[in-house]
Amino acid sequence: MRKGSVLLGLACLLLLARLGSPVRAQGDLPYAESVNCWMELPDGLVEGENVDCGILYVPEDRSDPNSPTIELAFAILYAPAEEAQPDPVIYLAGGPGGNAVDEISGWLDVPYLQDRDLILLDQRGTGYSFPSLNCPEIEESEEGATQACRDRLISEGVNLQAYNSAANAADVADLRVALGYEEWNLYGISYGTRLALTVMRDYPEGIRSVIIDSVYPPEVNSWEEYGQNTADVFDRLFAACAADAGCDAAFPDLWAVFYNTVDALNAEPAAYTGVDPETGSGVDLSLSGTDLINRLFQLMYSTESIPYLPWMIYEVANGNFNALDDLESGAIFEQERSRQEPGEDISDSEGMNLSVECQEEVGFLDEDTALANVPAEPVGLSDNSIEAIQGTFNDCQIWGVAPADPIEMEPVVSDIATLVVAGEFDPITPASWAESAASYLANSFFFVFPGGGHGVIDMNECSQGIMQSFLDDPTLEPDASCIDEMGAVQWALP
Repeated sequence: MRKGSVLLGLACLLLLARLGSPVRAQGDLPYAESVNCWMELPDGLVEGENVDCGILYVPEDRSDPNSPTIELAFAILYAPAEEAQPDPVIYLAGGPGGNAVDEISGWLDVPYLQDRDLILLDQRGTGYSFPSLNCPEIEESEEGATQACRDRLISEGVNLQAYNSAANAADVADLRVALGYEEWNLYGISYGTRLALTVMRDYPEGIRSVIIDSVYPPEVNSWEEYGQNTADVFDRLFAACAADAGCDAAFPDLWAVFYNTVDALNAEPAAYTGVDPETGSGVDLSLSGTDLINRLFQLMYSTESIPYLPWMIYEVANGNFNALDDLESGAIFEQERSRQEPGEDISDSEGMNLSVECQEEVGFLDEDTALANVPAEPVGLSDNSIEAIQGTFNDCQIWGVAPADPIEMEPVVSDIATLVVAGEFDPITPASWAESAASYLANSFFFVFPGGGHGVIDMNECSQGIMQSFLDDPTLEPDASCIDEMGAVQWALP
């Protein structure tokens, strides 16, 4: 398929037939139509030439013949190669609740997409899709925000129970059929891996291959493991620095320095002058020990930030709190980040996150067990994990959705060719989760990237080359010898 052929064909076949019929019976669904793109296109992209946008119409609840119709936004970024492969890649964003369409600029010039079209889908409840389950009440930290968002969405007629991985997977399968592709390749990061696995389980037809990066498989007990997993990844970071002669000499006793700083900042939060990233002017800020833990946790998502973390910890311990801001903003790299890291998008849909997490994880887990599994020491980290667990279980009680079908807690067994990758320092989806998922996938290839954070396919030429080799022929194990050549983290030393 060449530039514009997919949606121009849809425009001819569908737009005239659908004109004047905004409400459709469920029997007419799903269908897709071309629309003007919502987002500002970066230089080099021309709508109708190398990018198109559309809406997929599906039932909100496929089990209800009277279900309202919802709209799913998608975009197609056409491959620059004149002879593109017929099987595109569909990207499944993380979260749950992340969007994909608005991040189209981050996909320009990606090496492994030079000969394949890329489809970006805003999953139900996210991004430009309608209705949106975004919760500005939560983003603005209103009192009773979760309850307020729930009440508003229900008053707008949203069925919170209908926003889950099984429904998402049906949407993905419907989109392939609506666009007329015989087969395609699934590419999921973070929660997108759980969605990809669900599509593999429920709708394996038409899947040529699957790439799952930083895996969140259904068989894990995420919140019951949360406290231990968090302690483990922090320990892994400190141990890696201690094992490196240069890092250990520059930043000795990193574990103790970090947790002593956490305790001191919790006892007396620091007040300092930072820089407003939007205006560039000074702004009064404060930093507690809990803030430092949470911000270090988020920085570990970013592979490029990891080598600077020991330096940042020492700078903060010595009173240079702006070092933390500089690392988060990317100023330390003297450039803006070209693509947002998972979890950084301000338009993430908190309501979609709650609907999925509360149905598929928290609904099957025990809060007391989750709390009991939190290591008692160090106290600062223990208290932080306890607060996160209690907050999540409380939010799910407010959200009020019932647990999903128990199949959503079972591993996915499949023989579809799958590339499974993980990062050594991923703070939220540990490599052990990816290894678990791979163990049930008969034709899978599993790799861990040293020094990697959350989302590692674009980490470097090695990871991108493995992705390219896999897409070229998913039946052959990619040559991953470059992973051994990467070695340990090259720490940023003074």
